[in-house]
Amino acid sequence: MMSMKDILREWKRAIAMAGAAAALGGSACVEAADRPNIVFMMADDLGYGDLSCYNPQAKGDAPNNTQIRTPNLDRMARNGVRLTDFHSAAPICSPSRRALLTARYPNRLGEWAEAYRSCPDGVVAAKDPTIGMWLKQAGYATACYGKWNIGEVKGVSWPGAHGFDDWLIIDHNTGYFQHQNDNGDCQGREMLFKTGGKRVTSLRGKFLTDIWAEKAISFIDTNQEKPFFLYLPFAVPHNPLQDPADPSLGYKDSPERQSPAAREAYVKMVEHLDSRIGTIFEALKSRGLTDNTLIIFTSDNGGMLSANNWPLKKSKQWLEEGGIREPCLMQWPGVIPPGTVSRQPSIMMDASVTMVAAAGALGHVPPGRTLDGIDLLPVLRGTAKPIEGRAFGWRRRDWSANANALRQEAYRQGNWKLLRSYRPTGKGTRSAQHADELFNLAADVSETTNRVQGEPAKYAAMKLAFARWKQDVVEQKPDYLIPVRDQFGSPAKYPPLAMLFGFEAERFDGHFLTRNNEARVSDPEIREGIFKVRLSPGLVHPIPILYRDGAVATDEFSNMRVRMKVTVEDGTGCGPAKALLRANGWKGKDLPFAVNADGEWHEYVIDTTKSPAWHEWTTRGRIGINLPVPDKSPVVVEIDFIKLEKR
Repeated sequence: MMSMKDILREWKRAIAMAGAAAALGGSACVEAADRPNIVFMMADDLGYGDLSCYNPQAKGDAPNNTQIRTPNLDRMARNGVRLTDFHSAAPICSPSRRALLTARYPNRLGEWAEAYRSCPDGVVAAKDPTIGMWLKQAGYATACYGKWNIGEVKGVSWPGAHGFDDWLIIDHNTGYFQHQNDNGDCQGREMLFKTGGKRVTSLRGKFLTDIWAEKAISFIDTNQEKPFFLYLPFAVPHNPLQDPADPSLGYKDSPERQSPAAREAYVKMVEHLDSRIGTIFEALKSRGLTDNTLIIFTSDNGGMLSANNWPLKKSKQWLEEGGIREPCLMQWPGVIPPGTVSRQPSIMMDASVTMVAAAGALGHVPPGRTLDGIDLLPVLRGTAKPIEGRAFGWRRRDWSANANALRQEAYRQGNWKLLRSYRPTGKGTRSAQHADELFNLAADVSETTNRVQGEPAKYAAMKLAFARWKQDVVEQKPDYLIPVRDQFGSPAKYPPLAMLFGFEAERFDGHFLTRNNEARVSDPEIREGIFKVRLSPGLVHPIPILYRDGAVATDEFSNMRVRMKVTVEDGTGCGPAKALLRANGWKGKDLPFAVNADGEWHEYVIDTTKSPAWHEWTTRGRIGINLPVPDKSPVVVEIDFIKLEKR
């Protein structure tokens, strides 16, 4: 049997050969005329046991559990291959999607947890090229229709910066008919964007899955004469759970989780997804494109809400198999034998490399660029033996379903899996001891028997191998805040800072919370780079807040700098403003600071380290300012910027 070192050596040699051939105008095994169209479809939070081709007897303990009818995906399994040991790169949305697009572990990209609107983790297009870029460079027409969820910084994080010619996306979960997120501070926020970053409101009232399927068919029609790459990251069955046949349902009408009603809505959403996938299959068939199209279907992570992850343990958010093992189907007539089942251990980045290799586009991967996946086609088509002893790793950092109460990491080599959990000890610290578990997945896919005590030699070997793996897969620090020299273009005037708010003419990446004070907040606008609003006396809790969500490099920054002008219309004085510092959701302690209400510009520097929240920050933190409170007459508040800086 080949050692892991031998396997890696042979794989790197194959990549180099394929890359060299592609650079000469073709690939080692794909002629330009034979390049397939590629359709990659992904569900969101789909359970491993939710497709009838994976669970025909509907086993499992989902509420009101019945078989979900997925005839089109079942037919895809019969026409191609069903992978039973395929894994996502992370147990949550954003890291998994980043891994797919870059063919790299999310840890290499500084992606530990979720991507929120204020965390422009998508700022990687220049230094972290994507499969969209490589396929576009290889002559493919490219499109993305669906849930993007890897950042929403206009012109930087959106699909156009990642190699996609055309796109229609949401960046986060939203009402399927309303296309708005009614969740707390996001209430009423438009969530559907098209090519160029323009908001789309004309499609409101139409179920998102229908919109994206129709866009996909239109794209296929337009690009029949050239190879195309169609990326369809559908949003279902992620919450809110909404019956696709009932447009009256709002975001908050989603039934209680884990209830029979929730399962009923969940089933309808998955069956509706299958039917829309069927329309895409029919579009390919009717245009004579099926035989030359590679189609892949999977999920971004394990199921949640009312999903059925049978026979796996736990769900989304966790590194047990229920959080990371996904259904995966691949179809390519004449290449992948029909009706096959593959037990080849594999991961999301394998799908990435498989698509790029099938397109003969490996030559567009920058020299020296490490890809964390392999081309599965030789194994799937039967021209190569299954690869034994592959190693995979996962890390789950910061926010979790337990409100940041758990961190996990896992390592898989062959059939063995080491699972390690960290637990908190309070005051932002975590236990030094790891609760290690060791499982033989070949005999115990449900992870019921911890073999740490029974297999001491294997346990020791796995710990050592994991440590070496982590040395190779170097973990980057998340870079959620965009560093800027100075938004006015004068680097000598201000020291290097991290921008929290720098206001553009059309929009800014953050939130302005005015709940309970709508009648006392008037004329908010952004003009010539300045945010301006009028506040009247009588403000009630919560005082209007300008803020953004997400991770902050608290070990690098210690001051908040605010440039603000406050003008009192009639009278003098007003109450203080506050630096808003919330470590997790709305939990934290703010820091008040006095303001000069003299109608002149002033800069205020607040020592953020004085708030306990600064030392307990999570990726669900919130940062910004509470605006100053008017005394007896209205005030006009103008803000140039809010930044972070080193002390």
